[in-house]
Amino acid sequence: MTDAPTIVKASSPADLLAVLPFLAGGPIPPGIAIAPFAGRRTPAVLRHDLPSRETTAEYQSVASRLLGMVSRLGGCDGVAIAIYTDDPVDVALHRFAELEQHLLSRFRSGGFVVIDTFCVGSDGWACFDERTRRPLSEIAQSPAGLTAALDVQAESCLNGTLPKTDAPLASRVAIALADLRHGARADAFGRLVPSPLADPIDAFERMLTDDSAGTGAHRLAELIATLQTEGDYDRVLVQAALGPDRAADHWAKTLDRRRRAAALGTTPFQLMQREARRRPHRREHEVGELLCGQGRLRPDRARLRRAAEIISFATAHAPRDDRPTMLCVLAWLHWALGMGSSAGRLLTSAAAIRPEHELTALLNTLTVAFTLPSWVLDRDLRHGTQRTAERPR
Repeated sequence: MTDAPTIVKASSPADLLAVLPFLAGGPIPPGIAIAPFAGRRTPAVLRHDLPSRETTAEYQSVASRLLGMVSRLGGCDGVAIAIYTDDPVDVALHRFAELEQHLLSRFRSGGFVVIDTFCVGSDGWACFDERTRRPLSEIAQSPAGLTAALDVQAESCLNGTLPKTDAPLASRVAIALADLRHGARADAFGRLVPSPLADPIDAFERMLTDDSAGTGAHRLAELIATLQTEGDYDRVLVQAALGPDRAADHWAKTLDRRRRAAALGTTPFQLMQREARRRPHRREHEVGELLCGQGRLRPDRARLRRAAEIISFATAHAPRDDRPTMLCVLAWLHWALGMGSSAGRLLTSAAAIRPEHELTALLNTLTVAFTLPSWVLDRDLRHGTQRTAERPR
């Protein structure tokens, strides 16, 4: 990735719509997409599900929530709004006309310039004020969209999908994983030798910081084997966000809590809840806030992205039954980077493998409750953006 930001110039509304999925980190599913502008440039897309009830009260609530999100972005003075739907565009223009008016009115009353409002349906797209259906090919064949696509490919963008599985590597990972779980592996002469798990924090840190550490079958198997419980989930995310020292401190407390919970005949989670009510610990409270996307701690975006790349590759080569918790870790990393739609796709994949997976349900609730983390929303659009789109004059 280059340090210089990429600016994709949109010379028409179709160009702008073509660029939005790349700013969002992947295809935009049915819902409301807001592109916040600082002057003529936008570096991101905020997304919200379509209202669950098509009532005036629900429309007003959604519009107010989106205005609140955008108002936290420093330097933002305008927005472009797009409603995505599976309906034919002529149907959608009528169906969502009231929603569009509430969004338009709410943002204007909040002091924002509304650059345009779009409807993207199953058979075309249109501007709400023109209501003329135009072909989706205008978006698909947009030069700005093609430029953005090339930039995304060069940057290996995280978009909520896993990389292609290398079948021979996946087979070697499965064998290495079985060896690790049995505590022994066969050497080159067929003799069983001990195969202990490496320290999970040291092993993951080497993968995060040393490109030469590699992603061979044994190293991937170690990562998969140490990423299967709720405690593993917390440890990896804390390490990705805050570094190995904070992760080691958190992991030591997790292991101690597991031992004490076993002695008391309860679960670590129940023990943690009980202790939090009695004497909340400041450092643990800070980590809890971080995992909920709140509080004063701010994660390192470069580490988050590197962690997402590693875990995405490992998940693609993990046995299917080992994937749900890894997909949850990956979903949180995408969410922490501001890619809510991508996170949703990963959680859907986790639920498809194991519908009763508790961590998947918890993360689904979290991403709905907070929409995006505070560090994504509480920022200045004019600074620190890697990829931006520039709207027509």
